[in-house]
Amino acid sequence: MDLNEPSIDRLRLKLRYKVLYHVGHGCADVDDLVQETLVRFFRAEQRNQIRNTEEFGAFLNGVCRNVILEYRRRVRREPVMEPDMPIPDAGSRPEAEIFEMRDAINNGLAELAERDRMILRSLYLEGKEKEDICKEWNMTDAQFRVVLFRAKERFRRVYSADVKRAGTAEH
Repeated sequence: MDLNEPSIDRLRLKLRYKVLYHVGHGCADVDDLVQETLVRFFRAEQRNQIRNTEEFGAFLNGVCRNVILEYRRRVRREPVMEPDMPIPDAGSRPEAEIFEMRDAINNGLAELAERDRMILRSLYLEGKEKEDICKEWNMTDAQFRVVLFRAKERFRRVYSADVKRAGTAEH
């Protein structure tokens, strides 16, 4: 596949139209979504993950669709911030609160299965790349996403229960 700068610009323009159609003209993240699509496409191309390189348009379309769906899920999960709402001061937390939080996180991780605990620790605490974790645990990208989703849900349940117990113990 030979992509020169003018053909990449044409792809970028086509992707921009597609993203605008699906997320709307009022979306401020259109260019970010287009860029993320191109990054994932080129990464897949470098790793020889595109089966039929003669028809890369279908692959690129699928990548773009996945980026848009991930964006929509993220937007639904994140609360909308009012433009007039003051940004909270980062400030500093009291040390006791930090220790309690660390304790709750450690307790939550300890309750998980080893694979879930190690994957969450690798991704969020050690900052490892998803691809490296997939290699280490011999998982496909799809398997990783499922395992990560379930591990986060389990952790959230355990952590929330631990925080509630700690809150009722104080009162």
